[in-house]
Amino acid sequence: MTLTFDQFQHQRAIVNGNINLHYRIGGTGEPVLLLHGWPQHSLMWHTVAPQLAEHFTVITPDLRGAGGSAIPTAGYDKKTMATDIYQLIQQLELSQIYLCGYDLGAGVAYSLAASYPELFPKVVFMEFGLPGFGYETMMQPSPTWDAASNWHLAFFTVPQVAEFAFRGRERELLTWFFWHLSHNESAVSSTHFEEYVRQISKPGALRAGIEYYANVWQDAEDNKKLAQTPLSMPVLAIGGESSGSHYIAQLFEPVAKNVQTAVVPGAGHWLGDENPQALTAILLEFLTSS
Repeated sequence: MTLTFDQFQHQRAIVNGNINLHYRIGGTGEPVLLLHGWPQHSLMWHTVAPQLAEHFTVITPDLRGAGGSAIPTAGYDKKTMATDIYQLIQQLELSQIYLCGYDLGAGVAYSLAASYPELFPKVVFMEFGLPGFGYETMMQPSPTWDAASNWHLAFFTVPQVAEFAFRGRERELLTWFFWHLSHNESAVSSTHFEEYVRQISKPGALRAGIEYYANVWQDAEDNKKLAQTPLSMPVLAIGGESSGSHYIAQLFEPVAKNVQTAVVPGAGHWLGDENPQALTAILLEFLTSS
């Protein structure tokens, strides 16, 4: 019988000194770790995680500053966030785990995989380009920019101004987020939309999410050091048909030796909401192949 996401167990762990991480866990078999992006949290895996749990033990943490996890005022560089997750893996006593990162969670996943390659036999990166290896080009204004462009990548590097602009306007910000780069702007349900609004309206949560982006310069410096030893495990780079598509693989080729590519049809950036069945099938094929 397939678990529902509501049937996943809610657990907590104290990591990296005093960071209280919330995570959900369900299923049986080899472990798979799913790292979310922003402005989402572990809820984004509501359809994918139960389907994967028919084959694997699935762990979906809320990264620091998001969902049910603590919201510290600092530590949003991906190296520090990766240490949070590494310590969670240690507490779960896992020696091998499949690693999947989406959006900014892919930045955390890269730092994990590059720092502790012995833990991860296969790694998946979705809808992201690493700072230091292509992310910066997406921050540059151009004559082709419009309301659907990634202007927030640059704007959020000045967190005080970005927070001032959107404090009290979280609903308007998320309306834009789930429209821009989408294939189907209605794919995120109204119930889940309201939950995402509630989560980033908590004290400190909007600023925390903005800090995910504002740490781009530190992330770029850290990534360039890590990339001196390219990833040797099989890597799958996934893009949405109406968003990153095959370009995601090109962005990861400089940091990994064996990069495969996949495109989720009928999806833009929001893979887990726009076409979760196709995304799950792609993940299963990659993770179960010899």
